[in-house]
Amino acid sequence: MNIIVFALYVVLDTEPILTSYWINQRHCLNDARQLSQRQENYKAKQAWCEPIMVNPQDVKIFGYEVKEDE
Repeated sequence: MNIIVFALYVVLDTEPILTSYWINQRHCLNDARQLSQRQENYKAKQAWCEPIMVNPQDVKIFGYEVKEDE
């Protein structure tokens, strides 16, 4: 069964990389802001969150507990 989560994308060179999945949008956005505003970065990094459908059995989702089917 697929659920809607928030995917955190980060651009390091030119291509966006999907780095993690979050159940809570605020937590995802907080990480995106911290990555984008870090002072020690050589150059500004872009980071953002997008809603996406995933199967929780296939990927790790921060803030979501997978229930084992019996």
